[in-house]
This record gives sequence, C-alpha cells and structure tokens, in this order.
Amino acid sequence: MEYFRYGELFEFEVKEYPFLCKLCKKEKALIDIPSQRIKVCKNCYNTFFENRVKKIIEKYKMIKSQDKVGVFLSGGKDSATLLTVLKKLYPEIGLQAIFINLGIKYHSEKIENLVRTLCNTLDVPLYVYSLPEKEGYRIDDFVFTYFKNKICSVCGTIKRYLFSKIAKELKLTVVATGHHLDDVVSTMLTLFFHGDFSGIAKLQPVSPPLSPNQVKKIKPLYTTPEKEIFYYVALNEILIANFLCPHADNNPPKKTKKILEEMEKENRQIKYQLLSVFTKKLIPLIKSHYQDEPPLNTCIKCGEITSATDKICSRCKRVELLSRVEDKNIELTQEIFENYVKSLDSNWILINLNEKENLIKDSVRRLRKFFKPYRDKYIFLNATDPEMAYFLALKLRKMGFRAYSVKKSEN
Repeated sequence: MEYFRYGELFEFEVKEYPFLCKLCKKEKALIDIPSQRIKVCKNCYNTFFENRVKKIIEKYKMIKSQDKVGVFLSGGKDSATLLTVLKKLYPEIGLQAIFINLGIKYHSEKIENLVRTLCNTLDVPLYVYSLPEKEGYRIDDFVFTYFKNKICSVCGTIKRYLFSKIAKELKLTVVATGHHLDDVVSTMLTLFFHGDFSGIAKLQPVSPPLSPNQVKKIKPLYTTPEKEIFYYVALNEILIANFLCPHADNNPPKKTKKILEEMEKENRQIKYQLLSVFTKKLIPLIKSHYQDEPPLNTCIKCGEITSATDKICSRCKRVELLSRVEDKNIELTQEIFENYVKSLDSNWILINLNEKENLIKDSVRRLRKFFKPYRDKYIFLNATDPEMAYFLALKLRKMGFRAYSVKKSEN
C-alpha cells in the first residue's frame, strides 16, 4: 500500500513474521506497533488501536449517546480512519459524513467518488457541499490572486468557515477531526517557537464552542501516532486517496515534524512526553496567566464569528479578491484555444506534454529554468491526459507564467 504525505511516499506491505503475536500468542504476527515495540496480529492491532481511541473519547467525555457527530472527509487516511473507528465503536450515535468539494479540477471529483464509496461501505450517510455550486468559485481560482503561493492557507480558512456553516445546517452537536499525535505535538512546538502561548492553550482534545451558535470540536486521534494510523488503514484496506492534491507541492513538511522524527529515533516515547509536558504543565500555566481572549464579533458579510476588528472575517476578505479577477479560465477547449491565438500573433507557444512527461514531476527550480525563454509568451499545454496539462498549468500560474491547458474535444 502507498500513501503520499507532503510529497513523500510511504509504502507498507503486510507480511507474516515467523513467530506468534506477542499479545494473543495464537495468530502469526503481522505488524510492529512502533510506540510499543511489540509485533502483533491483525486482530490484536485493531483492538489496541481502537481501545486507545475509545479511552481518550471516554476520558474527555467527547461523545454522548444523543449526539449527532459530523466527520469532514478529505479522502486522506486520518479522516477515513476516524469515520471507520467511530462507526465501529459507537454504532448507536448519529454519525454524519461530510465532504466539501473544493472545485479543484479533476482532483476534487476523484476524491468525491472515493468518499462516496467509503461511506457506502460503512453505511454512513454522506452530505456533499459543492463549493463551485454553492459559493460560485473554486479553490483553483486563487492562483489569480496574491495568494497563489499560499493556496493551502486560503483553503484552510475557507474550510474552517464551512465547517461552522455546515455544522449548523446539519444540526450537528459535535464535529470530530482527524488531528493525530504528530499534528498536535508539532503544532504545539511550532507555536512555542513563535511565542504563541494562547494558541497552544487551544490545542486540547476538546474545543468548546466559542459562541452559542457553534458546536463542540473533538480530536479522538489526539494520542494516536500518524504512522500507526497508516498501518490501521493498510491492515483493514480502508479506501483512501494515494495521490496528491495539485496544490500540495506548495505545502512543505513542517520543520518541527522533521525534528520530531529525528528525536524519535533516540527516544520512541518523545511525542508522548512532549504532549504530557504541554497538556499537564504548560497549558494550565498559560491559562492561569492568559485570561483575556480577544473580543469576538459577527462578520458583517457572512454572519460567522470573527476576531477581526473591522468585523470582516478572513474568509470573506479572501473571497472578495476573486471579484477583481475577470477571467479565471485555466483550461481551454480546442475551439476556444484556436480562436484565442488568432489575436496573439506569434506571442505564444504550444507544448505537447506527451513528449515531455517528466515536466509535471520537475521541481519549481527546474521548471523555471525550462520555461524561462517563454516568460513573455502565452504558454499553452496539451496532453493525452488533460489532468496532466491542467495541473502543470496551475503550477506555472503560481510561478507567474501565463499558462493554459488545452483540452482536446472528445469527438
């Protein structure tokens, strides 16, 4: 099984060890639990994994029997695992899966199909919110703004807004997120390095609503290492995407995660130790000194909660930028392309990617060097696979080139 994270490929193959499971001593061992240094069979691994999730849910009283719990699915391993485990542990609760189609051309459609299959398999109701249909724009459109190299930041802002909006529409009482141990500890360290102590205090297993019209947020995977989530997915053949979002190449791995990985080689319990220091020592200390929270306002444009003094939330400020962009087309049909280039004289070039397939995999530095001679030209890309051409056009747009993909007619 393969999984991409921050552009890195993780591979895992389930194979029997020549000895029995350390726990049940009946079945052949299949997998090593990294945090415990024991090798166990599939059933024992699942029991260990699920019991840890259940323990933290019960410790922090995250879910009540009458709750309607929403899980926002991304197609990735964390949210898919969370939905699977919650369905197994708490079949009696009202579980609602949600998918936000962000309008990332080709990519979002594939993720939506995958999520639908997952929910059908688990027999969990799915609500799909289409950003292009409901809001009239796509995440891709932000390549035409000064956020073109910060698409992930914009995407996160918009999703947080939609989490709150959709939760109210569906009358959810709880939203469960897939943040795991690595996410939590690395974020805590990053905030610590930046001196953002009030931000650290918010990184708890349960986040109460900031206002009466919001819902409680919980992190059931709070103490679960990322690698062990991946192993759970592989062992149970949970359906996840094994392809990257085209915008992910601008989202490098956090340095703190790299630091943690190196520290873990020397001390396998380092993440748990750091989590304990933060949650049991530092956060209580912060709370005793930082009592005052910035006043919350209602956004005058969308009605959601914001701490902005001008009463316009970050999401609305970013979306407003799109109203200044007249032409948001990146992919052209063959007919539109042919008409378009008539007015460009010789100030354009058409590149067939079938002859240069490695271009899409090249680094930004190599792409910049290759396309440098065409800096002042309109660049048109075509390929047998229109997805390839479109994704490269997106990448070039972020680098400041006037790039388009050309999709041949299907006739």
